[in-house]
Parts: sequence; structure tokens; C-alpha cells
Amino acid sequence: MEPLHNLNADHPAGEASIHSNQPPADAISKSEHQRLFQRGLKWLVVGGILSVTSVGLNFLLFHSGTSFTTIMYIMTSVGAVCVMKGLVDILGF
Repeated sequence: MEPLHNLNADHPAGEASIHSNQPPADAISKSEHQRLFQRGLKWLVVGGILSVTSVGLNFLLFHSGTSFTTIMYIMTSVGAVCVMKGLVDILGF
């Protein structure tokens, strides 16, 4: 009987050569990483500004007698989402 697989072949049947033609999915180029890092920093800055502005409004308008809670919660929530987006871009999730 003849063997089913050629043992002298460069790529035996048990070892597929799919990975040699494609780069790994999680390996990104240095320029792509730099671009994502810069975008993440911008999101972090925007989120920080929104959060600090919200706290500043809370501090300044506390005794004003007007209701600013909706604006404060919206700005804080949007700021937190921007910070999370920035961290996702920087850390690469």
C-alpha cells in the first residue's frame, strides 16, 4: 500500500500554510498605531474638557436657584463616553 500523504512534501497535510501569506490579525503597522494613539488623545482631551466644564458649572451655579442638573448629567455622560473612546483607541481594544 502507498501512504496517503507524501512525507517529503514541504507542507504536510497536518500543517497548513495559511499563516505565511497573511500577517497576524492583531499586528498593526506602526503608522496605524500612531494614528490611533493621536486620535485617542484627542478623544481624551475632549472628554476631559467636557467633564471639567460640567464640574465647573456645578461649582459656579450651585446656589443660583436654577435647575442645571440635566445639562450637568449630559455633559458628564458625554465626557465619560469620550474618555472611554479615547482609552479604547489608545489601548487597542
